[in-house]
Amino acid sequence: MNKRIVVGLSGRPTDEGAMRWALGYAAPRRFEVDLVHVVDETWGDIPAGFRGTARAQAETELARELAEAVRLEPNLDIHSTVLVGSPTAALAKRAAGAELLVVGSHALGRFRDYVFSTRAAQIAARAPGSVVVVPDRAESPGRGVVVGVDGSDTSLAAVRFAAEEADRHDEPLTAVYCWSAPTPWTAETALIDWPMEPDDSDRLVLAEAVAGLATQYPDLDLDLRLEVGLPPETLARVAAGARLLVVGSHGRHGLQRFWLGSVSQVIVLTMPCPVAVIRPALSGSESSRSESSEAGLGEAESSEAGPGEAESS
Repeated sequence: MNKRIVVGLSGRPTDEGAMRWALGYAAPRRFEVDLVHVVDETWGDIPAGFRGTARAQAETELARELAEAVRLEPNLDIHSTVLVGSPTAALAKRAAGAELLVVGSHALGRFRDYVFSTRAAQIAARAPGSVVVVPDRAESPGRGVVVGVDGSDTSLAAVRFAAEEADRHDEPLTAVYCWSAPTPWTAETALIDWPMEPDDSDRLVLAEAVAGLATQYPDLDLDLRLEVGLPPETLARVAAGARLLVVGSHGRHGLQRFWLGSVSQVIVLTMPCPVAVIRPALSGSESSRSESSEAGLGEAESSEAGPGEAESS
């Protein structure tokens, strides 16, 4: 991983929340910030002259975003890039090796308190590393950080990320382990004596996930919750009104990278608050294979500008 954050900007109102979240994360860590706009060429027939016009408009808009980001965080290394191609593939490729990819929710619609964002889910599934999706919400940031726990190495990485964010904002961390009784599929499995309520082994998973946090973050307000219910619905309910919900992604690389794990997929689609989908850092060999698999996918032309300037086409 390098000390770089990629921010996908689209010219939509969601851009402001995503950019501000990224700048807030980058500032105390002195991370480089890469603002990226991808001119989408994946829809229908492209009219003559579309690429040049759309790219010029994107560069003008991105120059404004860059100037605002520099105004907010003048001491950071911030630059901008316009790409042309598939937004999903191009952002994933640009984010290879970055600490985080941050995007807006790109919402298609709302139902009650939920935001449905298939584009964000596609980007989170395709990205090689961790992704933060920030919904378009007018209200101020919520309070508290919520993290889903399941005992896997991926969820342990999510817990570490969540604890650092909660401590940095001096807010409580709620670690949630979701339990539900198995549903027998056949007459034979119906005869098995399935557990009907959580036991000590479930509580142990939750306790082990947060082991050591009290020493590392002595002032952290930690709440352990063993909730009965399916993970997507339960985490969305617990995280309603939170500053951040953190989940691990069990999606694999290669062809399976196009799908997130079922829990993180649903969470990104519903967006109860900003969501971080955490993938543990790849080993050197895994990273090389990941970058090789991206070669030739989502190739995009680019133009880049440093702080305070935008390159014109």
